[in-house]
Amino acid sequence: MSRVRNLAGYSLDAIAVMAVYLVMYLTGYGGDQPLWCLALGVFGALQMQPGFQRRLARGDLRRYAAPRMVLLMATATAFIYATGWGATMMCGLSLVVALHMRLSGAHGWRQGLFWTVLGALAGQTAIAVGWVESYIAAPAVHLVALGGVVLSALLIRTIGVTGEERQHAEGTTRSTERRYRALIRDSADVFAIYHTDGTLGYVSPAVRQLTGLDPNPRHFEALKGCVHPDDLPIGQALLHRAAVPGEQLESAEIRVRAADGGYRWTECTIRDHTGDPDLRGYVINVRDIHDRKSSQERLAHAATHDALTGLVNRAEFGRALDAACTAGETAVLFVDLDGFKKVNDTYGHDAGDALLIAAAEALVRWSPRGATVGRFGGDEFGVIIPWPSGGAEQAAERILAGLSTPVHFAGRELVIRASIGVAVSAPGSTSGAGELLRRADFAMYEAKRAGVHGFEVAPPSRALHQVLVPSARPAVQAR
Repeated sequence: MSRVRNLAGYSLDAIAVMAVYLVMYLTGYGGDQPLWCLALGVFGALQMQPGFQRRLARGDLRRYAAPRMVLLMATATAFIYATGWGATMMCGLSLVVALHMRLSGAHGWRQGLFWTVLGALAGQTAIAVGWVESYIAAPAVHLVALGGVVLSALLIRTIGVTGEERQHAEGTTRSTERRYRALIRDSADVFAIYHTDGTLGYVSPAVRQLTGLDPNPRHFEALKGCVHPDDLPIGQALLHRAAVPGEQLESAEIRVRAADGGYRWTECTIRDHTGDPDLRGYVINVRDIHDRKSSQERLAHAATHDALTGLVNRAEFGRALDAACTAGETAVLFVDLDGFKKVNDTYGHDAGDALLIAAAEALVRWSPRGATVGRFGGDEFGVIIPWPSGGAEQAAERILAGLSTPVHFAGRELVIRASIGVAVSAPGSTSGAGELLRRADFAMYEAKRAGVHGFEVAPPSRALHQVLVPSARPAVQAR
């Protein structure tokens, strides 16, 4: 059906010309050579068909443009002069040139202008020497032809320059579209257009690498299934901030569901383009920062945790103890392994490391829920029990029982023994974390003095002060 419409569209000009000529012929103003005029008209109409022009150009309308222009202009010029009305129908040549530019490009308008002038000169010369007849007598016929040539030239130039500008603009637009399409297609960032009705108008191909889904907007209509539940409020707040009038670019770090079912950290930026008639939505850019975020988290973890056991280190333990003491009643367990140096000296550092790891696991397992377990260094550990409510001693007993499980290493059974000092902050006490830790340390030494694998509870702060002030802390044998 479309092919028929195209054929009718390109034939309309030729049909109109032939109809006018038939009317002229029937009224006696169709020239002295009706058969020649009819043949030229039919041949000209045939040349106006894109299929015929494509055959002449061997499939590519950009080829042989000049010869095809010469043939078309020669046919049209011969037709209008054979009818006897060549001088008055010169403007029709501008329409012929326009048709050729429509098929082969606007760059041919200069050639069309040249052949229009040359055809007019040839036709007027033929009239002057009597080769063709004219219904307008000389010299008026030459003045009419001159006016027709000038008007045709102006029309051809106007149509040609306008066509070239349009083609240049279209070429620039296509080039820009190809460039941006290539940038978006090969970019690792995901670009999307989010409409105010909650639908996505576009998703770039990079989303396949991030989520494993095809870049079909329908796959991402349920944003709740794409964003981590904890980050949904962040995404909604990001949209609200972007909707504030202005040109601000809002950004936030949001976890997005990945192809493996997990979540990857991304940096989302959004700008409001709802007022742009070409976009009518929010332009969202999603950049995968998971590797960078993971590196930051690993560095932060390494700065606050012990590399061997994974427990918090001394500095982080101190911060946690400060926070617990500020929040309310707190208990601290100071744990020191007995005979650790002997294990290291006898079986090597690998055995010592295995013993430390097993001890850390036991402390985590048998400490109360909500407790913080840390390693100070060497064979010293600490446990923070917030709001102990009298459960610090029971916790020490459970930990000692858990530590009694033998550790198997290189075919040997290693038994963990420990001394634990327990210190509890008094209700309403203003003593700080440092004093509480010192009391637990003192109690641990008392437990070690009393015998292996036991615990002692530190006396209140005032009683401990009375013990420590008269004499220095008792000397204790090397652990």
